[in-house]
Amino acid sequence: MQHTASAGPLPPLTIFPARKVITMDPSLAEASAVAVSGDRIVAVGDLASMAPWREGRDVRVDERLAGKVLVPGLIDNHVHPWLGALLLPTAIIAPEDWRMADGTVAVAANDRESWWTRLRHAVATHHGTGELLASWGFHHAYHGRRPKRAELDELCPDRPLIVWHRSFHEIFANTKALEFAGLTREAAAHPQINWDEGHFFEIGTKTLLAKLMPHFLSKEWFYSGLERMARLMHRGGITTAGDMAFGSLDIDYEIAAWDAVVEKNGLPVRVFNIPHAGALGFRLAGKKPSPVEDPGFAKVLEFVEKLPFRDSRRMKTLKAIKLYADGAMFSQLMRLNAPGYIDGHQGEWMMAPEVLAAGVREFWDAGYQIHVHVNGDGGVDSVLDALAAALERKPRFDHRFALHHMGFSTTAQTRRMAALGTVASVNPYFVHALSDSYSLLGMGPERAGQIVRAGSMVRAGIPVSLHSDFMMAPTEPLFLAWCAANRLTRSGKIASPSECLTIEQALRGITIDAAHALGMDHEIGSIVAGKKADFTVLEDDPFRAGAKGLKDIAVWGTVFEGDVFPVASPNASLHRAPAQRAASRQRYRGVGRGCCGVGEDHCDTVHRLASWAGETLQPGAWTT
Repeated sequence: MQHTASAGPLPPLTIFPARKVITMDPSLAEASAVAVSGDRIVAVGDLASMAPWREGRDVRVDERLAGKVLVPGLIDNHVHPWLGALLLPTAIIAPEDWRMADGTVAVAANDRESWWTRLRHAVATHHGTGELLASWGFHHAYHGRRPKRAELDELCPDRPLIVWHRSFHEIFANTKALEFAGLTREAAAHPQINWDEGHFFEIGTKTLLAKLMPHFLSKEWFYSGLERMARLMHRGGITTAGDMAFGSLDIDYEIAAWDAVVEKNGLPVRVFNIPHAGALGFRLAGKKPSPVEDPGFAKVLEFVEKLPFRDSRRMKTLKAIKLYADGAMFSQLMRLNAPGYIDGHQGEWMMAPEVLAAGVREFWDAGYQIHVHVNGDGGVDSVLDALAAALERKPRFDHRFALHHMGFSTTAQTRRMAALGTVASVNPYFVHALSDSYSLLGMGPERAGQIVRAGSMVRAGIPVSLHSDFMMAPTEPLFLAWCAANRLTRSGKIASPSECLTIEQALRGITIDAAHALGMDHEIGSIVAGKKADFTVLEDDPFRAGAKGLKDIAVWGTVFEGDVFPVASPNASLHRAPAQRAASRQRYRGVGRGCCGVGEDHCDTVHRLASWAGETLQPGAWTT
């Protein structure tokens, strides 16, 4: 056959042979080669099937990936690049190891004594740059009672010091930090601030952070942190991220920083921006944030409608908005329905139900995709009520209303989510990190074992994606897939085995279903002709490694829009299976059922709770 008119010279073609290509497309699930022209996939199959595409083209066969396994470029659809930029330069003292962008490791502090020792060291060595010292990673379930202002004053009397809770939703400050921020008791009058103890939580944190932002937004701090963040995402195999709180700092500044650090330096990751309605609203109105007051959703809508459309190689504007329901999972500030918390506290609203409903109504009617942060079953009720009212008032199809995090919800809520047509973006790390501790502190074994009901959601037909909400979990999608497929707690128990995902389902959660939740599955998420040429290059086959081996697969690098970007030193996840931590529990092990008399699975947790209460347990001493 001959064409009647020539279309001109055809663009060059690059063919990537691989040991295996996992496409995440059921029509052609596996292949052994991918052909790329420019930033797009033109063919998937084997070398022989590429023959028609070779005619009349400059063809290069790139053998660098020949022994590797290709999967679609991994997607983390709930990340905050600005949050990584703020936190990565801090003194990181957390209950788990954290790998840094340069390959170094911030080693875990698992108990109260080690946390205070590490913080003292940070103060003594003048960690960081500038006058203010900031630390991130404190968690009360591991490090004991929350630090008080007087204790931080005694530790660090001459320098401003703030301690960010592991959740980011709480900050503890010494007196010098309050002075550095220029805050007074009167200016800090808010129900989510305890001035005497220097404790700022949920929306109350914004009062302090607003004053500290000039320090954190210096190029020395923020640009350095943002580069570390982008390189960490690459190390984890991420090619696409969803910024679920765009505008939390300042839109122009965030764009300028991304352009200077990521776009200009050609780092291999793109971000989709979803504006944060609450942060924008209170800033536009010049008001103090409040969970019970409309931040001015009508003005926010007017503002985001006028935002210039951004569609560069590494940043894109989406017609979507982010709202909040209840508080943080890591702080146990999520709203729980009856029977509530063991100690009787209720959790907090970030947007009270009536405020959330007003926000949903405003953006729903304007045709926006809506993403909502929600953690407790009380919060889930408020979100689903708002969605149901919006659907009844103004029906929409394929709305992809997304519930994010989903710390604890019920089976009845799962059925209702499916009936209302929602999607879910969950954080499966909650199970691994919190299930053991929360079974004794806060929720009880039954509900703590049922957090993140991903299996039930998939069976109900809800598209489920997995995210890190960095730094709530590492930017390592394969580790998140391991968490969802195994549901292993830190003690080695399997929390609600029926909620485990299969390997296929877990991989969908970091590829095609993650793209679906962003409304971008026509462009990314699977290796299919016509889509962006984004691949994550693995050293092993996830299906061969099995569910238990997912976290041990090293990421060799990525292909971003057709360009190959190896990782300097490929590593598997730092997080080890519970059996590999057995030696660290030996010091708690006595005779019979564990030195505490509660069984080895909970023994280390009991000692952490004793530390939290200021007690030291001897073998056989646990009585109540």
